[in-house]
Amino acid sequence: MLIQYLKQIPLFSHLKDTQLKEIASRCTAATFRRGAVIFNRTDMSTDLYIVNSGNLKAVLIDEDGGEMVLARFGKGAFFGELSLIDGKGRSATIMADADSELSVLKKDVFFDLVVKDPKIAIGLMTTLVERLRGADEMIESLAFQEVGERLVRLLLDGAARDGRTAAGFLRREKLTHKELASRIGSSREAVSKCMKVLVAKGLVKESEGHILIAENALEQIKNRAAS
Repeated sequence: MLIQYLKQIPLFSHLKDTQLKEIASRCTAATFRRGAVIFNRTDMSTDLYIVNSGNLKAVLIDEDGGEMVLARFGKGAFFGELSLIDGKGRSATIMADADSELSVLKKDVFFDLVVKDPKIAIGLMTTLVERLRGADEMIESLAFQEVGERLVRLLLDGAARDGRTAAGFLRREKLTHKELASRIGSSREAVSKCMKVLVAKGLVKESEGHILIAENALEQIKNRAAS
């Protein structure tokens, strides 16, 4: 049954039955109850985990026990590839969101398989690139929320309350992106990106001599961050 299951995993889908049989014979099974920790951040282990059933999440946990979810893994997904490759500590804590069954591949076993079939390495690299792009998007989103909120607060604080327009916008003097950046402790490039997004979302309008900003811009920024 494990052979048939491995066929459905993109990392191994191109392999022949004889190769899948070898992988299946060299996997060990592990089960975890909901809430169990598979490994903690900084743990020194190098196994690769394949999800047979259940759901898991990669999290960062702060000193107060708060969690930031970085990724989720369902049936057919795998995790642990970073430490598998570089041998360094785990980059996140992995927890079971539901009762889960995993197949575990040791580092030396996985590299034996890669030597025999380099296409496995290509599949691994493809997944790594996808996850890296996802991480970049998350970083960009967090950066926008931080810079965007500071920028909106500055624009609102400098807006003339008696300059309210019928469309629900406030008017303030126009500043260059470099001036705005210096006032909120950011870079001109970051401010320019945020302004483009704010304009695209209809929260800011730029014209010669002044800027119009929606009265509820800060509320809308916070709502999007929470959703």
